[in-house]
Amino acid sequence: MRNKITGKIFFIITAIAIIIIASFNLSACKSLGDISKIMDTFEITKGDIIQTVTTSGYVDSSEQNDYSLSASGKVLCSLSKGDTFSKGDVLIEIDCSRQKLLIAQAEENLNAAKNSLELARISYQKALDANHIALQLADTNTSLSEQATQSAFIALENANELAKKSEENAYAALENTTNIASCSITSAKSAWDEAERILATDPDNKTYQYNAKAARENYEAVKAQQYANINTTEGTYETTIEKNKSSINSAQSAYEQSLLNQSSTYWSNLSSTQSAASQIEVTAKNIEQAESQLKLSRINLDLTKLDIDNSIIYAPYDGIVLTSTYKEGEYAGPGVPAISIISSDFIIKADINETDVVNLQIGQDVDIRLDAYFEDKLDGKITEISPISTNIGGVVSFELTVKPETENGPKLLYGLSASLDITTSSVENVLYVPIQSVFEEDGKSYVSIPGEDGALNKIEVTTGIFNYDFIEIKSGLNEGDIILISPIR
Repeated sequence: MRNKITGKIFFIITAIAIIIIASFNLSACKSLGDISKIMDTFEITKGDIIQTVTTSGYVDSSEQNDYSLSASGKVLCSLSKGDTFSKGDVLIEIDCSRQKLLIAQAEENLNAAKNSLELARISYQKALDANHIALQLADTNTSLSEQATQSAFIALENANELAKKSEENAYAALENTTNIASCSITSAKSAWDEAERILATDPDNKTYQYNAKAARENYEAVKAQQYANINTTEGTYETTIEKNKSSINSAQSAYEQSLLNQSSTYWSNLSSTQSAASQIEVTAKNIEQAESQLKLSRINLDLTKLDIDNSIIYAPYDGIVLTSTYKEGEYAGPGVPAISIISSDFIIKADINETDVVNLQIGQDVDIRLDAYFEDKLDGKITEISPISTNIGGVVSFELTVKPETENGPKLLYGLSASLDITTSSVENVLYVPIQSVFEEDGKSYVSIPGEDGALNKIEVTTGIFNYDFIEIKSGLNEGDIILISPIR
């Protein structure tokens, strides 16, 4: 602002000097004598033009936090309004004895949940082992029952084969005995018949009588013996048949029993494996339940710790207490704003008109003057331009954030008023005229210059950038030309 005032003074002095010189020059020219008496003139010169935007604002904090307590309890300590603090300092703390007991309880519940999970995992492993054993036993029992059934079947086949062979042998023996008996009886009968024939030739012959008697007795004896042999062989054959039937029946019963045993083994194995599989499912569900309980216990512990964490509020940065609700010894509860703080890192907030905001961009330099320290100028830079406008009474504006450089500067206090000058553009060593000397007609820019015989001439010019005092002339005038400061229409 001081530079701006100095510049204005410089231009005013220059203008006065030019006017004085022009007055002397005009006094020598009869044609300009009347105009110099009633109008101010300006000699075209070169210089720098700085285009600025001016606005007002206030000192604000870069951060503000409002805290409420999530837990309730007696206030052990609390900072008061206006207190300063450093990052990590305690802002407010309430008694958390109850929360500590709840934490101890939650930790015990967590340990119990861990033990339950471990037991569930042990049971699950045992169920897996039992299932493995049940499967192995099932395989073994199935193999043994199949082998027993196969052996019984083979024994049955062997019994049938042996029975068939023994019956064939017994029957052959019976036929052989029958044949032998028939031959022996026939032979003995023939001998007897021969003896009777010979006796018939000489009935009184004692020798013939004796031979006939002996032949008859021999026939009777052979007949009796052979019939006895046949009966014995028949008995042996029948015994063999009965014995074979018994063996076959026994083998058949053993085979059928093996089949029953195999079926029983199958169902027993199926029951054992299903029971083992069911036990695995049960223990797996127990693990899931134990894991869920463990998670719930951890959540409960975290919530309890969160409660105790919420019993103490620490400062997240260096700053100042803006408002404080509670004092030491009072009872604090949740839901009520407890303390508000601001950062000691200050910024400048200001509103800028919609017609000026288009000329601003982040990073532009800003001259800052505080009403409390008006003689001291601070440098700053634009750090943020809000993309959202506000409309108050039909005036549209945008919020501007400026970061001041406070090193070796005055101490900033929250809420101080500030004036901002923002350089939007500048040109050096250009022709310029007072901004009020330029007027427009039909969309073109003109200036008025004094002509001969007191006449006024209108000269079209092309203008460039401007500020509150001067405007750049790009074409239409030359350095040293005299124009009227206030145009005559």
